[in-house]
Amino acid sequence: MAYAVTHVLGAIVALDLLRHYVFGKKKFPRYLIVIGGIAGLLPDIDIPLSWVYNALTGAQVNLHGVFTHSIVFPIGFIFIALLLRGYKKGKWSRIGYVVAAGWCMHLFLDWMYGGVKGFFWPLMINGYVPAWNLYAYAVEIDAVLLVLWIVHEEVHGYVKDYF
Repeated sequence: MAYAVTHVLGAIVALDLLRHYVFGKKKFPRYLIVIGGIAGLLPDIDIPLSWVYNALTGAQVNLHGVFTHSIVFPIGFIFIALLLRGYKKGKWSRIGYVVAAGWCMHLFLDWMYGGVKGFFWPLMINGYVPAWNLYAYAVEIDAVLLVLWIVHEEVHGYVKDYF
């Protein structure tokens, strides 16, 4: 699986590109990019939950990848966003879509790095999910991703958006 930095940066870069080239700055404010970056790390909440569970019970259980790495969660956030959109709650609806996008980016990166476990939870389907096994290059991918995003922002004059 990818490092935490890659999960956050992957979501931020993807959402920032959508902001600049698809939706525009007025329809896609910067706070949505921050929320999406955090959402890109949310599926790994099961790691500290495992620590808490183990500390409370004395057991050694690893919950990582069992529940929160399921496609069910992004689908749920999309469903919630659609409901909120129907109730004319545009801001909250956009947040739901962005959380779903960040969560999907996390799942996609884990797939690329070879760390998919419970993708179809709660269904017990063990379908074939090919992996690129990029974990050996995780540090280099973090660095390249960050540098390419900064260069993109500077070349197109978007760095000033963050100051």
